[in-house]
Amino acid sequence: MKLKRLISWLLASALAASLAVMPIGAAGTSSFGDISDRETAVNADILRLMGVVSGTGGNQFNPNGTLTRAEFCTMVVKFMQQGDQVPIHATRTIFSDVTSKHWAQGYVNLAASLTVKDGEREVPLISGVGDGRFQPDEKITQAQAATILIRVLGYSSEQAGAVWPQSYMNLAESIGLSDGLPSDYNAALTRGQAAQLFVNALSCKNGEGSDYYTTLGKAQEDTIILAVNVETDDGTSDGAIRTTANKESEAYLPAEGEGNPYALQGKRGALVLNDKDEIVTFVPDDSSATTIILSGDAQPSYVKASGGSQYTMSKDTLLYTADATEGKSYMEGYSVLKSGTQITMYSERGKIVAVYASGSASSIDSDAVVVMGSPSTAMFHQLTGGATNFNIQKGRQTITMSQIQPYDVVTYDSMSNTLIVSDLRLTCIYENASPNSKAPTEIEVLGHTFEVLDSAWEMTGDYKVGDQVTLLLTADGKVAGMAAPSGKTRSTAIGMVDSGKATVFLPNGGTLELSGTISNADNLADQLVTISSGAKGKISASKLSSKSTSGQFLVEEGKLGSYTVSAGVQIYEQVNGGAMVKLDPTSLNMASIPGEKIATYHLNTSNYVDYIVLDRVTGNAYEYGILISTTTSTPVLDGDGEDTGEEKESKKWNLVNGSGTIDLKNTGFAGKNGTMAGVAVGSNGRIVSIIELEEIKSVSPSDFFESQGVQYVNAGGRTYRVADDVECCRDTGSIRDAKDSWFSQDSGEERLAAIKAFSSDLTIYVDPIGDQVRVISAK
Repeated sequence: MKLKRLISWLLASALAASLAVMPIGAAGTSSFGDISDRETAVNADILRLMGVVSGTGGNQFNPNGTLTRAEFCTMVVKFMQQGDQVPIHATRTIFSDVTSKHWAQGYVNLAASLTVKDGEREVPLISGVGDGRFQPDEKITQAQAATILIRVLGYSSEQAGAVWPQSYMNLAESIGLSDGLPSDYNAALTRGQAAQLFVNALSCKNGEGSDYYTTLGKAQEDTIILAVNVETDDGTSDGAIRTTANKESEAYLPAEGEGNPYALQGKRGALVLNDKDEIVTFVPDDSSATTIILSGDAQPSYVKASGGSQYTMSKDTLLYTADATEGKSYMEGYSVLKSGTQITMYSERGKIVAVYASGSASSIDSDAVVVMGSPSTAMFHQLTGGATNFNIQKGRQTITMSQIQPYDVVTYDSMSNTLIVSDLRLTCIYENASPNSKAPTEIEVLGHTFEVLDSAWEMTGDYKVGDQVTLLLTADGKVAGMAAPSGKTRSTAIGMVDSGKATVFLPNGGTLELSGTISNADNLADQLVTISSGAKGKISASKLSSKSTSGQFLVEEGKLGSYTVSAGVQIYEQVNGGAMVKLDPTSLNMASIPGEKIATYHLNTSNYVDYIVLDRVTGNAYEYGILISTTTSTPVLDGDGEDTGEEKESKKWNLVNGSGTIDLKNTGFAGKNGTMAGVAVGSNGRIVSIIELEEIKSVSPSDFFESQGVQYVNAGGRTYRVADDVECCRDTGSIRDAKDSWFSQDSGEERLAAIKAFSSDLTIYVDPIGDQVRVISAK
């Protein structure tokens, strides 16, 4: 399904505000350009979806403007889905002051002709002021508007009471019709208040005790709106909406309104369809919902928000993304939730039942802008379709327009109304182009085929195959332009190298692979390097230059000295000389890290920290368990290949824990069989470091305690933190049985509880880097 560009959804300021936990809807804005209040945004867009409103011109809603009696009657007719009956009522005069010269004659006449039940009799939905006039241009009051909607809901005058307006307003309050409105019944009704009133009416019980929205069509409860203003499969109809209720790749079209209610994207509630499967309305539910920005990539059993809050995820929790046609289980799809992603979690009775991710790399549109000079809103008009209230992200960090730099590449994520800025550049030899170098759709460089965007042709025509160029790449690795190598267009590609290949890290969290000769690959293995190429088939790699900082790394605040740490920061830890292993940012269970423990860091072109290398700080780069060796014998051959009759013994080591077995190839470990240890695994499964754990015996379950949600233990005269993913096993006294002795609960907390219940005689094993309990054994 093709996706049309959305005009607006996320307020630029919402994600910039400290990346903290936000309530549902905090990041949403109306399709109307003059609404900033999130509740009004939702209400106005529901009415737009229903066809009740379309604005006051210029994409304005004028929420503080007052309504006339004629305008409110028009809204009521459309709310009742009776708009198709208007033309036949526009040829007669019912009220002397609503003639053919008045724009609303058909609507007013229709409203006066519609009848509602009032007990045993039928009465007009509206009436005049008593002298044959309607006063269409007089301002309508809250009491008058509520009275009309009480009639729409089917309440009789006996149910409402005899004293107007007080008894009617009492009824309105009791059924929730006036929720969120001021109590000045005689005040003129504003357009924003009217939107609240109509949306309240949708959820009100009618005179027969049913939710009013269920009388408008077939209601599909617990539906999430995934994307708005999408094209249908045949490409002929836009304004459609895709929801979790859609079958396969279908999209629903509104019956009367417009399919661009951007404030509803990501909302959960009841979708009401007519008999043609067209949308009549959408009513958000009152389920608990929380929107957060992820700090670190999502994990199999939890996610963390910037600020430290952690949320437990069930494997079967449904996960929806705006660019997918259907939901999947959290366990199947969590890997797409990268650090910096905005997600909304829907909860019922304290359990998260569904997760919605606002957008992903696959929803980035195919055009791009290469920034030359000072950026401006007008520069991106073609990308955004004219939207001006877009969010801007670089490395999954919200930035301002002024922080976009020359030669940055900007694409547009239409799902979240976000400009995606990439400063990824690769200097290389232009090796091949298809179908030609003037307008290539693909180019080949260092064994990788790059997709070329059409918008890049303005720049690719200046270069020919064989030239040294700098590729200007999008966040997902597509070519958006070319430039001559210079100080301003130097290669910014960062990654890791191995014999014959290089892995480049993409700003969207992905990677791309290059192949070629690397002269010093062995010395650079498992180190962060900058990557470029000055000759065909040859990769130049240089170790990321060292930078020291006198300031601390304040983990929760996202600050490294005076610099801001990007939401998409990649964090590594040195484990053995220069070798390093990538860490999950959520595993940094400390408030701050001293500057002297920062081996180096890297700044992107907007001066945000996008890479940090720690110097043996956490110990979280290791897998922990028991080392088990097996001895094999091989014949010793002489120079002619003949068996000498002698045998050579060699040891093969494995690390065993509750997750399985890691084959430690060519480690050269000379320790004792059965040692509790940690193993750091680098690129291509290379073992880059092994550390032995400190053993502390005679620990009792009563020595463990919890503080602020973290487990600790007092042992050997010290207090140690228990690792969140602690491994637990039974001490069987036999190395042979070690593989079957591990506790298999899903989380470290559950394993800790199980081993404490299993035995009163425990042994803990502490890592020498982070001083955390990594393994616990029980007799």
